[in-house]
Amino acid sequence: MSAIVLARGETEFDHVVLGTFDTRAGADWLSHQTGATVTMTEPEPDQWYHSAVLPLKQGSFVEVLGPNPAHKGFHPIKQLLSGYDTPRPLFWHLATDDFDGFCARLDAAGARADRIEELDSEGPTGRRAYKRAIVGPGFRTVRPCFIQWIARPERSGGETPVCSATAFTVRDREPEKLNRIFEALGLALRATQGPQTLSVDLDTPKGKIVLSGDGQTFEGAGAMLLMAKLYLRYLAGGARR
Repeated sequence: MSAIVLARGETEFDHVVLGTFDTRAGADWLSHQTGATVTMTEPEPDQWYHSAVLPLKQGSFVEVLGPNPAHKGFHPIKQLLSGYDTPRPLFWHLATDDFDGFCARLDAAGARADRIEELDSEGPTGRRAYKRAIVGPGFRTVRPCFIQWIARPERSGGETPVCSATAFTVRDREPEKLNRIFEALGLALRATQGPQTLSVDLDTPKGKIVLSGDGQTFEGAGAMLLMAKLYLRYLAGGARR
């Protein structure tokens, strides 16, 4: 996906995540749309999410993310996904070989790395180790997450990728703020004016499809209000608890 590869070659598109109320249903939907195999993975112990993967020819992938049925209790994103009737982009990741340098470029652009997380574990698909974060402050679908892989497991299920990403589109009501971040990171990608939207074009055995959806925001006072709304819905047992 050359449109979002850094000229310096140290950061590239890694994956986009489609949120869905049910991982199996979302995987079946994506497989029907593309004509390609979407591989289910086993939920990680104690994690709120369950995922499936559509590998892409570039070495990147589309991840289908839904709630883990075995997870008990409240989690805001799990409850948010329970209201998604049709899978749509929730967030996206860039892969970098220089995590600290990436953070420094964010600081220079007036942004910051939030929710830095490190993981090193063995699972059904092998060792998975990384350091990752989101571009903050807060969370917005149109701002990238980023990850430095130490050990990246094979998640294609042995299938040869038959789909490729051909375009990546970001729209936002304040695109100039996003573009300052993109420019600082060396991305060719530029946001355009409009409601917060993230779209990915795929070439598939069934032809071109567009994965697109309204963005999600957890930011400032609005994040607290949204959290309260999701928790009340959870307590009421609404929307596929």
